Amino acid sequence: MGKRAGEGSPDFGQSSRQCDQESQRWLDTLSAAEQEIDDSVYVVHVGNREADIYDLFVQPRRSNSQLLIRAEDNRKVQHELNYLIPTIEQAPVLGEQTIAVPCHHKQPKSCESVTLNVLLVEEATSPTEGKPIPWLLLTTLPIDTFEQAWLCVRWYSLRGLYACGGAKPYERFHFTLKSGCRIEHLQLETAQRLLKALATSSIVDWRLTWLTYAARLAPDEPCTAILKPAEWKLLRRKFEPKNRSKKPPTIRQAVRQIAQLGGFLARKGDGEPGLKTLGVLHHLLEGLQLAAKP
Repeated sequence: MGKRAGEGSPDFGQSSRQCDQESQRWLDTLSAAEQEIDDSVYVVHVGNREADIYDLFVQPRRSNSQLLIRAEDNRKVQHELNYLIPTIEQAPVLGEQTIAVPCHHKQPKSCESVTLNVLLVEEATSPTEGKPIPWLLLTTLPIDTFEQAWLCVRWYSLRGLYACGGAKPYERFHFTLKSGCRIEHLQLETAQRLLKALATSSIVDWRLTWLTYAARLAPDEPCTAILKPAEWKLLRRKFEPKNRSKKPPTIRQAVRQIAQLGGFLARKGDGEPGLKTLGVLHHLLEGLQLAAKP
């Protein structure tokens, strides 16, 4: 992929999407994050083209809170070419890199200009039939170097990860909450108890989702990136009791072993395990810890 990066002051007045009820959630999410996340945490809000709204760019943020948004509109900018796309297209290419890409109402108003960095990422050759994919990203992050620009591309690409069957990550997340954690079957008498249960289940859900995608994005990396020593050593004791190597298994090997605890058969034609079969390791580890207590 080639990338062109430029900086300008877009005039959002001529093509800004009215902040309707659908768009309001982006503003509410940013506000909630600013209030709930500790000030010491560096936050980057990543959004698709639905988040390309003027109101989001001008909403107050703390100094370590940044935006990374895929652009929807060819906005007016303070440049001799007048508009965003021709301006960024003539900017110098920073470099080329390869990244995995998933398959797969407007109302003018007068507003003050906002200064943003612009990053154009173009697919040099499409691996499948169809037009190459272009990403036009608007960000408050610095993109002065290829490394900074590529970091933005990596962060945005993670937002679009797809699970098996074309489901989006947030769909898989909700699916696991309902089917894996069985959150809808909890018979709790108060909203406070339900919120605590939901918070705990969300942590479990997040880790299962992380394990699933880690096995597909970096299958040959050591599993120490996703598992603690006690966890992968427990898996080895279960599945390779005669293995005395101190070298941890790969992420793919570890995830497939975890899935086998949940009923995954790991046959040649079974493909990669999904979220349903990855929830057993914690119970096994907890049992081992309890057994070790006097």
